[in-house]
Amino acid sequence: MSLKAIDIAYNKLLNEKEGMSFKELWSSINNELGYDEKIASRKKSQFYTDLTLDGRFVMLENNVWNLKSRCKYQQIEIDEDEFEENDDFDEENEDEFDDEDEEDEEENEEDEY
Repeated sequence: MSLKAIDIAYNKLLNEKEGMSFKELWSSINNELGYDEKIASRKKSQFYTDLTLDGRFVMLENNVWNLKSRCKYQQIEIDEDEFEENDDFDEENEDEFDDEDEEDEEENEEDEY
């Protein structure tokens, strides 16, 4: 029985003292599974999705992945200020969204009667 890429990643990180960049992790898995270039290209995005959704893993700074069980909370904690600094939301248009919400509420009230 062959292991899935996500299980291989878990075993690799389990044996590492520190995390691995996604590039290093994928290269290692790709070499172990022996994917050709075409298959590797297809499987890479699925592996990234699996890695993101699997609760055993956590992405740290600079796309370095590690096992969640060995990381301290401070390493995993989300910096909300970073989101605000990189937020693409245009505050000038914020009122437009409020107006749309009010219109939707008025339409829903009319539909009730």
